This record gives sequence, structure tokens and C-alpha cells, in this order.
Amino acid sequence: MTEGRARQGMEGASYRPRNLGFGELITVLVSEHAAMRAGLEKAKEAASRHDFRVVGFELRKLDPLFRQHITDEESQVLRLLVGTIGKERAAEEIRVFQQHRPIFALMQKASELATLSSDELEAKQEELSALFEEHALAEQARVFPKALSLAGGGSTEEVPFHDRKI
Repeated sequence: MTEGRARQGMEGASYRPRNLGFGELITVLVSEHAAMRAGLEKAKEAASRHDFRVVGFELRKLDPLFRQHITDEESQVLRLLVGTIGKERAAEEIRVFQQHRPIFALMQKASELATLSSDELEAKQEELSALFEEHALAEQARVFPKALSLAGGGSTEEVPFHDRKI
């Protein structure tokens, strides 16, 4: 995706890459992981209480944040990695970013299930939380430090890693 192209949201909102310095962008992306973890935790707790209205609400609230987050990661971080070291040397990072689609699909499925089946919802919520946690840890431990290094953004010690537990 080119920097000028925008992602189109379900509600018609456009998502364009944010105009931030690379180090600042990584800091924002890491803080968004923490915000998404918190939202997923609220949805997970609501699912365990069979409070499906709250599950749907929390997941819908995460939707625009997740879409903006993906837009920035893929149009700026992935673009830098592939442009600097090539697809072959960025294969691991590409695999991490390919997790965006399954995470998003699970969020949508769990949101839909919030009005249907409590057992299925709890299972999807657990799967979503586990997949997101694996994804966020991979980005923060491997992808972002490598991208910062390639961008000349300083050492990985500067990345403010947030609590990694869901």
C-alpha cells in the first residue's frame, strides 16, 4: 500500500498513515497494543459473565483503533523493512504482519457472536486474546526494534514496552 492510499473502514472512515516521526510512531504503536489489550480484556471478562452487550461494545470500540494501527504498521513499518532489507530478509516480520487479518476476522466474529452463542463467544474471545498477545509480543520484541534500528531511530532500549499480559 502506498503512503497516499487510505484504508476504507466498514463505516466509511478513511485510515491514512499518521504523520509522525518514526520513533514517535513506534511509541504510539506500542501504547496502542496496551490499549487494545485492555479492551480485549474487558471483552473477555464480559464474555465470561455472558454480558454480550459489553463484548460487542468493547470490540466495536477497538475497531477504528485496530484499523488505524494496521494502516500505520503496514504502510510505514513494513514499508521501511521491505524497502531497506528486502522481502527475503524481512520474511519473519512479514509473517508477523500477516497476523493482522486473522486477528481482525476474529474480532468481527466475536462481535457477531456477542448476539448469538455464549459458548462460541467465549472460545473465540480466548482465541482472539491469545493470537493478539502473540502478535503484539512479536512486534514489540522483534519487528519494532529492527525497524527502529534500520530507521536510525536509536537503540531498542528506547522502545517503551508496556505490560505484556492479557
